[in-house]
Amino acid sequence: MNNNITPRRPNVCLLVALLLPCHASAGEGDAFSLVSSAFWQYQDNVFYLPDGSEPTQFGAGAPRGDHSRTVSVGLNLDKMVGRQHFTGNVTRNTVRYNRLGLLDYDGYSAQAGWKWRVGNDLSGDLNYTKRRYLQGFGDFRAAEVAKNLVDVESWRFAANYKLDAYWTLFGGVNRDSLRNDLVLRQPNDYDIDRAEAGIRYTTRAGTAFELVGRHSEGDFPNRLVGVVGANPNATNSYSQNDVEARVRWQPVGHSRLSASVGQAKRKHDDVPARDYDDVYGKFSWEWQPTGHTGVTFEAQRQISAVDDNFSSYFQTETFSIAPVWYATGKVRVDGLLQWRTREGQGNTIFTQNGFSGLARDEDLLTLSLGATWAIQQNLSANAEIRRDTRDANQQFYQYKVNSVSASVQYVF
Repeated sequence: MNNNITPRRPNVCLLVALLLPCHASAGEGDAFSLVSSAFWQYQDNVFYLPDGSEPTQFGAGAPRGDHSRTVSVGLNLDKMVGRQHFTGNVTRNTVRYNRLGLLDYDGYSAQAGWKWRVGNDLSGDLNYTKRRYLQGFGDFRAAEVAKNLVDVESWRFAANYKLDAYWTLFGGVNRDSLRNDLVLRQPNDYDIDRAEAGIRYTTRAGTAFELVGRHSEGDFPNRLVGVVGANPNATNSYSQNDVEARVRWQPVGHSRLSASVGQAKRKHDDVPARDYDDVYGKFSWEWQPTGHTGVTFEAQRQISAVDDNFSSYFQTETFSIAPVWYATGKVRVDGLLQWRTREGQGNTIFTQNGFSGLARDEDLLTLSLGATWAIQQNLSANAEIRRDTRDANQQFYQYKVNSVSASVQYVF
């Protein structure tokens, strides 16, 4: 008998206790509030496997689909001290699967923020976040499916200085770190440091134009490079420079337009064959034709590095439509239709030395429909159905996933 797929009973008593109102609930002026939530989901393809594949490493009877339950308890902070705004959150998550018990885990998230202001012209943000969660299986591919818990930590400091009514200088620094529990994935651990600076011009009508420059330094501390047996295409560091122009415009009260275009240039000192230089951009139109309906149209081109023997980065084009309908004052319905195409681009040490292979080429489709019900001031519920598919020129990366989920949240 495989203990990893033993059915489990939901902890009904715990769910009920978390969701019942409590006499110690916080008032509107209190700095602290307690948040509890319960989340249920069913996926018919938990591991995002291609058609015909089974998760046999979890036992002969391991299912492709399964239910999962998440119970969360968190403490929020929201406090104004003079002109300084402090926020914080600490949340503990308990995730349990019905049959795929090996995927059970306890996660958490923590956040602290300070919106600071000095005088009337200088302001900014100081933020810290940390999370622990189960890595999804959509882009995590290995010869055998395995559980991988991820710890992500981020620091960010940003400042804005108003020169006058129209011109603003802004800048910031941040550090992002990721650590994998699974030994197989630890070569993908990273530390990324970024610094950016820019200038913004805002017209009398509120249209904003921005020009920003950004420098990034990335390090992969657990990669072996330049030693016998190491992958000659692997790099343990990079530097990247970006320049980006942005505009935000609200031509009429019910429409908001935004656009950006930028260029990314990445260099790898130890594997210069992987260097790339390409253009990215985004266009978004938020339209609210009536007081009860709205829709957001987006078109985006992204550039992102990929570890592959025959391409150094993904060129991703995304088109999405996200309608919203406020059916009543308490019920909101959201939809999403998103189509993405990803093409592997750029050279590697293998392609530069005459080796030919198939770079990844993929089409991804997401369809979802959800509803949120504000039952009471502090009590809300949500439900969603969703379908994700990926067609690829390599069968190993294909999948079809259908899911349904429901959640309820209470703020004490």
